[in-house]
Amino acid sequence: MPAAVLDTQRYILKPLCIWDCDRPVQVSAAYLCTTAERARDMRQLPVYILNHTQHEPRQRSTQASLNELEAATDRVARMMWDGSGLGPQDVDICNPYDGYAIMPQFWLEAFQWHGVQRGEAFAFYAGDISVGGPQPFNSSGGNLGNRQTRTAMWTDSIEQLRGTAGLRQVRVRAEIALAGFGPPLGGGWIIFGKESA
Repeated sequence: MPAAVLDTQRYILKPLCIWDCDRPVQVSAAYLCTTAERARDMRQLPVYILNHTQHEPRQRSTQASLNELEAATDRVARMMWDGSGLGPQDVDICNPYDGYAIMPQFWLEAFQWHGVQRGEAFAFYAGDISVGGPQPFNSSGGNLGNRQTRTAMWTDSIEQLRGTAGLRQVRVRAEIALAGFGPPLGGGWIIFGKESA
């Protein structure tokens, strides 16, 4: 690999290089929320919010331990499943927040999407997680793939359910989407559906 390329991939904290880390955000997005009754008459296909959560767990210091991260993500997953009446087997699109490249693993394992348990995320990644594959994961390219838009996961989930994602459109069923916004120790999640609850 050329030295210039290696320099742009310099380590920040091994194994994270500069491209694995959050960068300044210069983007905004807007979403119109209304009642299911009003949404039926709109020009664009409605997408329904089946459950949401905002979380900010308490922790002992600014740097959480592995146990604290896993406990926080497990708690959010339980809240989302309990509040929606759904489970991992019901979700077609999974777009967890990935401000840092190490974050999606915690979410994938907590939500147990496609049966992934703790410690199994990297084996899952070895499969086909592309938009054309059987288990598309972060189909928009995620936050890191969209230059830190922070809204990529919600926007992509909505577009996938509407069938308007263009070249990113998944080939699998797209009826239920799970989308994150924020790191394991703060942020929010939404479960979107093509049909209202």
